[in-house]
Amino acid sequence: MRLAIATALALLALAAPASADFVIDGRGWGHGVGMSQYGAYGYALNEGRDFRWILGHYYTGTNVGRVATSRIRVRLRRTRVPKVCGATLLRATGGRRVKLRDTRVYRLVPLGPDRLRVVDASNGHTRARVPAPVRVLGGTSVCLRGTAENGVSSGSYRGTLRVYRDAGASVVVNDVGLESYLFGVVAAEMPSSWAVEALKAQAVVARSYALRSRRPAEEYDVFADTRSQMYRGVAGEALTSTAAVRATRGLAVRYGVEIAQTFFHSTSGGRTAANEEGFGGGLPVPYLRSVDDPYDTLSPVHAWTVRLTDGQAEKMVKDHLIGKLDDLQVTSRTPTGRVATLDVVGTDATATISGGDARQLLELRSTWFTIRHEVARPTRH
Repeated sequence: MRLAIATALALLALAAPASADFVIDGRGWGHGVGMSQYGAYGYALNEGRDFRWILGHYYTGTNVGRVATSRIRVRLRRTRVPKVCGATLLRATGGRRVKLRDTRVYRLVPLGPDRLRVVDASNGHTRARVPAPVRVLGGTSVCLRGTAENGVSSGSYRGTLRVYRDAGASVVVNDVGLESYLFGVVAAEMPSSWAVEALKAQAVVARSYALRSRRPAEEYDVFADTRSQMYRGVAGEALTSTAAVRATRGLAVRYGVEIAQTFFHSTSGGRTAANEEGFGGGLPVPYLRSVDDPYDTLSPVHAWTVRLTDGQAEKMVKDHLIGKLDDLQVTSRTPTGRVATLDVVGTDATATISGGDARQLLELRSTWFTIRHEVARPTRH
């Protein structure tokens, strides 16, 4: 008997304390507002819907109409010393022109708060000292050395590069025609192998989004990454997506006389979100209503699961935690079932955060999720 008790005690000593996991089952990827890219793909692939029908489905009450040609200014990089290549000419503020060789790399070295020194990187010779901002031109494109904010390393861009000084750094902006800009957007946002009508829908959506994003009073209109929409320049172009841009040239989504705000996302989870639930408030926008999205099931992240240990979850929500983490509980949902509020239950008090904050803190794909605290069985060492 004593031997049995001693053996049992020894086995218990070898067992680790019971651990717990937060199990999060979710649906979709993105804010859920506007066009679901996988849904658009499914409508084109499985039902043969054209881009106009697809856009009318996701943007309720809109139509597709013509818009004037335009240009767009895309922020590419903020750095101390920009390097450019493939350039043939630099135009400085005040009108000075400096000829460059497209086979050379040039460094634009800061010279005080508002001037730049143009240095030939191959020999270190100074080609000119000029006031900023400057504009760098090439042939069909000009390249920017280093890694831009879109992740492209030493990428080429149509149009021109404009470099201006800002608080001790230089900011490089690609000033490019809207249609050429879209060549580098569509394939960066949607696989170029997808059905052509889905690519056309993406082209019209991207054009509309860019037009609504113009900021004439600012130095640039949009970012080159997901803060706006992905733009990879020449590296992001593909024949099929370029053809889709050309086939829809000058077309945008319109609601009455205005260009619609065409939010889009990867995967809805089966139903899109109205703008006020997808973005956590605001006035309802008539054309950004929730709609069924049956072909979203084509997405590999239509449904997903994330597991977090107690320690991982506690670290993620530490700024809202009072005491030690006891639980995470969904306390309210939006009309489509997405999380509106979540309680961070601490041993000393409970704090309530929004679904959007919960998504960001827990690094989730969307706000459409359930969460449970699952205690695991003790494990032996």
